Amino acid sequence: MAEGKTKKKNGAEEVVWDLSDLYSSPKDPALNRDRKTLIKEAEKFSNDYRGRISRLDPEAFLKALERYEQLVERVRKIGSYAHLIWSTDTGNSDYGKLLQESNELGSEVSQILVFFDVEWLKIDEESADKLIRSKALQPYRHYLVTSRRYREHTLEEGQEQVMSAKAVTGRTAWVRFFDELMGRSRYSLDGEELTQQEVLNRLHSSDRNLRERAHASVTSTLRGMEKELAYVFNTVLADKHTTDKLRGYSSWLQSRNLANQIDDSSVEALIGSVQESYPVVQRYYELKRGLLGLDSMMDFDRYAPIAKSEQKMEWGEAKKLVLDAFGRFHPEMKRVAGLFFEKNWIDAAIRPGKRGGAYSASTVASVHPYVFLNYDGTLRDVQTLAHELGHGVHQYLSRNRGELQASTPLTTAETASVFAEMLVFEELMARLEDPSEQLALLMGKIDDSLQLFSGRSP
Repeated sequence: MAEGKTKKKNGAEEVVWDLSDLYSSPKDPALNRDRKTLIKEAEKFSNDYRGRISRLDPEAFLKALERYEQLVERVRKIGSYAHLIWSTDTGNSDYGKLLQESNELGSEVSQILVFFDVEWLKIDEESADKLIRSKALQPYRHYLVTSRRYREHTLEEGQEQVMSAKAVTGRTAWVRFFDELMGRSRYSLDGEELTQQEVLNRLHSSDRNLRERAHASVTSTLRGMEKELAYVFNTVLADKHTTDKLRGYSSWLQSRNLANQIDDSSVEALIGSVQESYPVVQRYYELKRGLLGLDSMMDFDRYAPIAKSEQKMEWGEAKKLVLDAFGRFHPEMKRVAGLFFEKNWIDAAIRPGKRGGAYSASTVASVHPYVFLNYDGTLRDVQTLAHELGHGVHQYLSRNRGELQASTPLTTAETASVFAEMLVFEELMARLEDPSEQLALLMGKIDDSLQLFSGRSP
């Protein structure tokens, strides 16, 4: 029987998160109340401070920052809930409606509050430095310093309001359309209709014929959406080009580097190093071709395992392995990760309409993160679980920095997640005694690393 004909349960089928720490449901009275009062409170904040930011002393500026942070957290809480619940069923019209309304609410609040950033960034460097160095504002020092990096790229208040208003029908809308398109896509393979995650998992099979059929299924399905996907990509690209031009960025990469709090020269050095190392990748695939015994490597062979054993791991075993590996590093890491399992902060079940991939959502500082997976029981999925829990532990521990400073740039965020993933990888390696099995696991890890840096999907 072809792989996939009988779908054996792995224990993750009932692993569904409980979002009630945000809101109990889309009809939660607290959600409706927050949505109704948020605009009024944002307008009151604007009435109290608009046009006054440059004249505030450190103590008054601190009070303004605290109020601003509370408003930002409330709008992000609504947005986080809407996005999380929609991710689990992108075809649900009620969830889609809530997501759209939360995006529109976020845009409206942003238009009201944007004066705060604009006025803060217009303060001259000497005056701003005095505020940053003041004792009263030390709790917000990092936020104040990093926000000044955008001084040359922030527009006038009216222009920023337009940018915020248009975002709802611009890039944000196209990204949502893409996710919904992928969420409802189905891939025909050996008489079955599979989700994207399920068919992509077949590309890791030891059966070369199955890999080729899975590859053909992915290719034919995506070709059927070729025009839509190309239009989405080109529109998002054009939107970025327009935004970069309006904000005066010198290159397409500058805005990302600012967000990552890293200088352009460091990134250029990294890119140069990667380009110089292209032959290493070629050598790797040549080695893999030989180990697989192939005359030539095809695209569908990139993620082929070099050993025929395709071990599966049930959810309970994966949970134990991950927590044990974390615990061997530090008991606090295990304790925090354990909360995700104990309190249902993970959504791991594969089901129709659920968007593909995996992520850890930090939500807001006053709540906690949630982890999103599509767990199919492979060792790759176990390491993805560790990866996202690495993010989750990091996000959980950073909450005490407050809403404006809890988030971290990708440069450090991925350090935490990859570190957690490697703890589990080393745990898996330690369990193997056969060198050939260790080699297979190691090469699988290299494949996953290549996959990670191309978006975690083959």
